[in-house]
Formats: sequence, structure tokens, C-alpha cells
Amino acid sequence: MGPFWILDLLLALLQAIFLIMTLRNYSPLRDTPVGKLLVATSSIFLAQSILMLVFFVNWAEKGYDVRVAGPLLLISGLGALGSALLYAISRY
Repeated sequence: MGPFWILDLLLALLQAIFLIMTLRNYSPLRDTPVGKLLVATSSIFLAQSILMLVFFVNWAEKGYDVRVAGPLLLISGLGALGSALLYAISRY
């Protein structure tokens, strides 16, 4: 597994961690209409990050190289940044 795949996995894991913390922050609001939407949105993004982890490991084991892992690094980085911003919003 090359360095690009490792970075992809770390960013997807970081995204999942931020989303778990976001869900924890939105948990008290889950009985309100807006809270239900926030929890649902965070849950969908968490499922996405877990699927990213699974697919990244699978693709790395299949031998896909930097031509696949490189562009995914940008997507992973943006996902981690977006989840970090969502977490920052959830703290207020």
C-alpha cells in the first residue's frame, strides 16, 4: 500500500471521527424537526466515510496505483475539511 492510499485512508478516518463527534453534538436535538435532519445528514456522511474506507482498502489491495489514489486524495481532503466544518458548526 503506497503513501497516497495511506493518506486517503487517514483522511477518510479523520472524516469519520469528525462526523461521530458531530453526531454526538446533535444527539440532544434529535427529537426536533431540524435535529432529525441534522442527525440524518451527519449519519449519511458517516456512512459515506465508512464506505470510503472499505473501498480504499479494496482498491489498494487490488493494486491500483497513484492514478487512482491521487485524485481520490483531493476528494478525501475536501471530505475531511467539510466534516471538520460541520463539526465546528455543531459545537454552537
